[in-house]
Amino acid sequence: MNIFATIEEAIAYKEVTYYTIRFEHEKNSEFEKFILKHGSDKTIHNEFNDLIALLKRLGEEIGAKERYFSRKEKKAEALPPKWNNLLPKERRLHVKFQHNLRLYCMRISDEIVFLFNGGVKTPGPITAQECKIVRKYFEMANKLVEVIEEAIKENNIVLSGIKLEIEKDFELMI
Repeated sequence: MNIFATIEEAIAYKEVTYYTIRFEHEKNSEFEKFILKHGSDKTIHNEFNDLIALLKRLGEEIGAKERYFSRKEKKAEALPPKWNNLLPKERRLHVKFQHNLRLYCMRISDEIVFLFNGGVKTPGPITAQECKIVRKYFEMANKLVEVIEEAIKENNIVLSGIKLEIEKDFELMI
């Protein structure tokens, strides 16, 4: 069964435009679902706020530099970045995550990032594929990366600086 999805601008800043995906017949986009689910969870409040602040900082000041997207999850990436990949001065700006909150994404360039969905990964030495909580977000993010890459190759999605050029009625088929 094919599922169709549209690409939407999630947040536009001076340095980065964040995009997300909305599946047909769904009220909220993938990134909106992430915000709605995790934004009011008191157990991860600091981590969630730090992650949102990171998106804003990258968007307004730094750009989507590759070192921030160092948590490779097959073809997709996950935020927050690995703590050890941050420069010492950057570590002071972030909370060291205790609960393993993950936001799956796709960095296209220093100016364009897709934000998907995510969850709190089970602690310990298990992979995202092994985690019963984030496995579905990990798998969907990797499917989305594949179809977005294909759409870029076929020029259905064109990178234009800080924005994407997409035909108004273009849909991804998952």
